[in-house]
Amino acid sequence: MSHLSTQEIIGHLADLTGALTSETDHVRLLDRIILGCMSLTNADGGTLYTLDENSDNDLNIAILHNRSLGIHGKPSNFPTIEIYNSRQQASKLVAVQTFVSKQTINIPDAYSCTDYDFSGTRNFDKQLSYHSKSFLCVPLNDHENVTIGVLQLINALDEDDNIIEFDQTHLELVQSLASLAATVLTKRRLIDAQRELFESFIKLIGRAIDHKSPVTGKHCEQVPEIAMLMADAINNAAQGAFANTEFNEQELYELRIAAWLHDCGKITTPEYIIDKATKLHTMFDRIELISNRFKIYRQHLQLNFLQQMSEWSAQETALQQQALDQQFKQLNDDLAFLRTTNTGKEFTSEEDQQRINAIGELRWEDEDGIHCLLTKDEIKNLCISRGTLTEDERQIMRDHIKVSIDMLESLKYPRQLAEVPEIACNHHEHMNGGGYPRGLTGDQLSLRARIMCIADVFEALTSPDRPYKKGMLLSKAMNILGRMVEDGHLDPQLFRLFVESGTYRTYAERHMSPRQIDTFDDTTLPGLNS
Repeated sequence: MSHLSTQEIIGHLADLTGALTSETDHVRLLDRIILGCMSLTNADGGTLYTLDENSDNDLNIAILHNRSLGIHGKPSNFPTIEIYNSRQQASKLVAVQTFVSKQTINIPDAYSCTDYDFSGTRNFDKQLSYHSKSFLCVPLNDHENVTIGVLQLINALDEDDNIIEFDQTHLELVQSLASLAATVLTKRRLIDAQRELFESFIKLIGRAIDHKSPVTGKHCEQVPEIAMLMADAINNAAQGAFANTEFNEQELYELRIAAWLHDCGKITTPEYIIDKATKLHTMFDRIELISNRFKIYRQHLQLNFLQQMSEWSAQETALQQQALDQQFKQLNDDLAFLRTTNTGKEFTSEEDQQRINAIGELRWEDEDGIHCLLTKDEIKNLCISRGTLTEDERQIMRDHIKVSIDMLESLKYPRQLAEVPEIACNHHEHMNGGGYPRGLTGDQLSLRARIMCIADVFEALTSPDRPYKKGMLLSKAMNILGRMVEDGHLDPQLFRLFVESGTYRTYAERHMSPRQIDTFDDTTLPGLNS
């Protein structure tokens, strides 16, 4: 019989039942269950074996206690236990037989038992001068009667600390607690599986956007890393503006999820806009169409010259040839100018725009009708003053954030992820209220949303894998961030932490190409005194 009174047993069970609802750490809860089993049966040792989720043919020692030997936890040198060998024969170890049979096994004396393999137990006893005698092994069966582990107790002790057999009361109590342990393990695995599926789906969306176009590179994948590095810097700050600020584990998780989802609206942005590496790019770069028109125009001029040459004197022919050569030279210069303008790397001045319009006015007529060197749409695109996008296209790009807002605010979140839309969807807002789409000011943005603002810009500036430009030097990217701080776009305190903690360089060493990481004095960056 149990050495405990009925009242003591009820107290233990009530304590464990209460722990099931209050304890959030499943490992600590399982530990309490094992210790509870040991207390209820006055066992000297207790072990929890769990099925390896990766192999499905190994039992791992998850928790191990032995009072006499002073063992608490999981010794690192314990190997996994193979359930079936290559011939699909189950091991004769008692824990494995309990797992395979799904039945409780109660052994009064291991040294006189021949039904199971206790050679490992004998070696263990010999090495540690211990005596493993009575065993009680109970399978952990989940709600679908699938065995997910084994709870094993060793050496029940009487009131005089003599080793005795586990009796029927012990067996019933441990089976009840084994059911509780199975519930805990199953709950944890279901929660972990759902969380893993949730995170995998979120990452799938982010990577789909990154793979949608080489222009975005690994933006959706690497912005979360920058954000988490900044959050860690805040948690580690011993002085300054964030000395008393610390994100808990749940807030960090929420930030990571939001960072992965921050550009989810780009999944609806047309590829021809995302991929627009040059001003004339649609399905392809139309500069080559213009180049062919220039060739046709030159041929047209050459043909007219040859057709009229018979009517000219030698002197007129020489003058006309000189004029034609000058036209050809001008056309070559104009085409070279258009090629340069098409890249969008340089600012297109008003004078350059006038030249583009003048080129567009050049026309010729043949049997197929009237032709021009540039179409109205080509002129419009070539006259873009900065970058490669027209205002309409730029607005479509900007609208991805509105789509992100619509997408993320339409979801129903658990309480611990309720702030994901606010964190994810405000990374284009500015501290001075001049951002988009809602024109929020800094005091209307959460700290994690302000982290996202810096992470988003820094990744875009430093990414080395954009097809239309080389990755920017680290010094130049940091100077741009500093100027954005001075212009009221980014949080000055976060930028200071970003610099002084070395977070920017930690990320650079992991993800930027060596040629980008130049040496500079980061204490002189603009924005540090804002």
